[in-house]
Amino acid sequence: MIDCHSHILPAIDDGAGDLSQAVNMLGLACRDGVTTQILTPHIHPDHFANTCADVRREFDAFVVNIADCNIPVTLRLAAEFRLCPQLLDTVQRDDMLWLGSWEGRRALLLELPHNAVPVGSVNVIRWLVRREIQPIIVHPERNRELQLKPALIRDFVDNGCLVQVTAGSLLGQFGRAAKDCAEDLLRSGLVSFLASDCHNLRYRPPNLAAGVAQAQRIIGADAAMRLVTEFPQRLFERRQEAA
Repeated sequence: MIDCHSHILPAIDDGAGDLSQAVNMLGLACRDGVTTQILTPHIHPDHFANTCADVRREFDAFVVNIADCNIPVTLRLAAEFRLCPQLLDTVQRDDMLWLGSWEGRRALLLELPHNAVPVGSVNVIRWLVRREIQPIIVHPERNRELQLKPALIRDFVDNGCLVQVTAGSLLGQFGRAAKDCAEDLLRSGLVSFLASDCHNLRYRPPNLAAGVAQAQRIIGADAAMRLVTEFPQRLFERRQEAA
């Protein structure tokens, strides 16, 4: 399986707090069946003092530090960008960590605020798409406003977004509203990626296999597996062009 959203890179955001925890999380992901783990720290200027350059340095150090741990998982680096005013400037400066590419467009993990959808969000999506950028909205099922107004998710999709759902949402870890919304998104065929979005070992651990098992009950085994194999694999097919 390919896990395209995680916070395993240590001491860079609200994910793994140190190297030991990060190694244990990566080992758990491996035992869970993950063969490619994409590390996607937050880039959110109002909450984390991260730049893409900082994240790249921490990733390079992490790769060196785990070289002798014998964890057979391929590591890739991207980032989870918050939809905020600073995003447009970051894109224009091309100071980005792309997830890969999708049908020739550079792919971007994009996070909405947790409680609401900012005014003008769809305009930002259109702005990105015009610049040959493929926005991937992460865990929309956990956004309070989208839970109440699921038609807004269709608006994002209709304007060019792909959707990623969190495994834990299907498992009920984020409450009934998130679970119901995630299931509805799957049934509607709007989901392209299922990811762990793991943050720690206790209450948000690597749990992709359990999420896939739950998705299989809703959309069938083949469709569920495509969300963690075929579709994320497509992100790598033209990765050099997206760099």
